Amino acid sequence: MESSESPTIAPRSPPASSFLKSRLSHRQLAHLNPTAIKSIVKGYTHNDSMCTVCVQAKNKQRFIKVPVKHNTKPFELVHLDVCGPFSTPTFGGNRLHIQFIDDYTRFTFVWLLPNQKVETCTSAYQTFQTRVDSLGYDIKRFRCDDGREEYDNMTFCYVLTPRSTTYESCPSYAHHNNGVAEPMIHTITEKSRAMMIDSQAPIQFWGEEINTAVYLRQR
Repeated sequence: MESSESPTIAPRSPPASSFLKSRLSHRQLAHLNPTAIKSIVKGYTHNDSMCTVCVQAKNKQRFIKVPVKHNTKPFELVHLDVCGPFSTPTFGGNRLHIQFIDDYTRFTFVWLLPNQKVETCTSAYQTFQTRVDSLGYDIKRFRCDDGREEYDNMTFCYVLTPRSTTYESCPSYAHHNNGVAEPMIHTITEKSRAMMIDSQAPIQFWGEEINTAVYLRQR
């Protein structure tokens, strides 16, 4: 006697080409997390398999975050952090990069620098300040870690004083207190590291990867 129950039909798996396109989108966006990719890439299909590049690139220390009141206008507060120097310079001779982050918008500006001298870092800030002026804003407060070599010095104070910009430094050996700049450095660095590992590009291209990671982060 035949059973009256209808046969069970296994769900059809997405075509392999769909996974390949989704994998490509994941790589093109510097290994962005799947939830974020779904919000911007139509038809993205998350593959349950673990991305080994993400595992290698995104291991990091967890920071303790304390809620703070954010500013209400662009460039009322600017955060800064320096990453480097790296043992291998770029083809242009740069060994570190500096990031300026607006507290209100979290928009990030990055400069590659050949060294960490006072004159070099101060010049980078002045270039950034000119960029902010062109946008029609003034920098009210400037915050970074206790970087005496780069910004906590008389040369830099002479730049801030005429603009009435207040300098704020975090305590020594407490980089996690620089609560906006430090996580942003990690975000940009892990994106660039993921692209370097994935593309197997020569290490001298790390500067281009940093600029690309910042470009993708802004979008």
